[in-house]
Formats: sequence, structure tokens, C-alpha cells
Amino acid sequence: MKKIMTIGIVGALSLMLFSACGKSEKASSNTQEEGQLGKIKKAGKLVLGTSPDFPPAEFYVLKDGKKEIVGSDVALAQAIADEIGVELEIKPTDFNGVLANIQTGSVDLGIASFVGTDERSKVMDFSEGYQQEVSDGFQGVLMKKDNAKKYKDLEELKSAKVTVGAQAASIQYELATILTDEKKIKQYGTMDAAILALNSGDVEALTVSTSSAVPMLESFPDLEILPQESFDLDTADKYSKNVIGFPKTNDNQELIEIANKVIKENLDNGTFDKWREEYKKMSVDAVE
Repeated sequence: MKKIMTIGIVGALSLMLFSACGKSEKASSNTQEEGQLGKIKKAGKLVLGTSPDFPPAEFYVLKDGKKEIVGSDVALAQAIADEIGVELEIKPTDFNGVLANIQTGSVDLGIASFVGTDERSKVMDFSEGYQQEVSDGFQGVLMKKDNAKKYKDLEELKSAKVTVGAQAASIQYELATILTDEKKIKQYGTMDAAILALNSGDVEALTVSTSSAVPMLESFPDLEILPQESFDLDTADKYSKNVIGFPKTNDNQELIEIANKVIKENLDNGTFDKWREEYKKMSVDAVE
């Protein structure tokens, strides 16, 4: 009788242990689904933060009388949303707002042609690099043609201590500190506003990623990019690689893995180059 009771107790304990394991596995599965990727799937949308003033990466076009945000960065975000199987929702702000929204988790990811610096890594996670500025441009200086003639190289421009414009919170702001005293730097929320300020004479120079400035030149014939051989602000290519930013506050590992997969696929198959060329042409038309 005692032997039968012992077997019964062992059996009951085994069932309890099996049941506990099942619950543990189920809980583990539920925890995985509560990661950011799981939340995105449940919501049915991927929320992108971007600053649509940086052609050909992100900019506005008029379509059927309505403003629409397009660009190579937007195409990348759409490819990630397609890979997940959800809709893409775009949350536009100025560049500073994009960084703030990533930091606070107000967006699922931010794509705005920005670089993954050590300072930014404290408040956000990054994807693999997906775009090299050196592939079709450089970090340079935009000036009025008449003013540009005064300077033969970067050292002469630095010595002049000119008033320099830059987009707020951007790498270009950091690079502006190379050119002049910090008190002589004027910050602008968007590149559109910064270029208009340069064109009107509010500043004497503007630090730019030249691939983004080129589409503007046809609409601003009095402006020119100073030659790379004498005015390259990033000869070490420290600020050349763009990344996607993700909020550190979220459980993003699976989402980052998907983004990296999409980046690699589109780099390997040449789609990134096609996006850049397609939106270069479109951005010139949009600016005009």
C-alpha cells in the first residue's frame, strides 16, 4: 500500500513538473511576443521617424495635389515594413525631433541619413551601416559663388571666421565648429530653412552633405559647393556611414535583426543604388 502511494505521489509530482515546464515555455513565448517586434505586429504598423528635408533620402513631393514623403530612406523603411508584414506609418518632424522621438520611444525606428556617433549610442541602438556619403558625395561647404571666390582652401576659410549655418543637432553642426567660432554658428530646424538663409545672406556658408545639397543647386543658381580637394570637412570618413536608429527603451533585438537582413539584401542586389538614382532625379524635380 505504501509503495502504491509512493508511486502515486511521484506521478503527481511529475505531472506538476510537466505542467510547470509547459507554463514556463508558454510564458517565455509570450515574453518574446511582447518585444517591440511583437508589438509592431499586433499594431499592424511600423512607425518611422524622419525629417523630410534631405533629398534624395527623404523629401516631400506633390502627388495628386497632396504632399507625400518619399526618398531612398523611405524606400528602406517600406522594405522593412514589408518584411515584417505591416503598414508603414511616417511621423515627420525636424531633424532634432527625429532624434528626440527615437530617444523617447515615440517611434519604432528613425531613418534620417544620420550617423551613429558615440554620443548618440548612449540613447539609441543602431543598425548596420547602409549608405556611405563618400559613394556619391562628401561633407562639405556650400557658399554663394561670389563669396566662394575669396577662399582657396579650408585654412583660409577657417581664418576668416565667417558666419556658418547648420542643421540643428546634426553632424553638420559638429563640422561647423571646425570652420568658425561656436558663437558664429546659426542653427536651423531644416535644411530648407538653412539654404534659404544662405541664399538671402543671413549666413556666409553652410555645412552640408553634398549629395543632399546637389538637388538644390538648380533652384539656387547663385550657390555652389566648394571643391572637395580643398574643402572636405571629413577626410577620415568619420561621418560617412548612415545607420537606422532604434529606441534603447524598447526590446529591439529581433527588429534590428530584420532591419540588418533587409539592409544586406538590398545592398547585395543593388537595390540601394537604384533607389538613390531614382530619387535623385525625383528630388531635383521636387525642389524645382
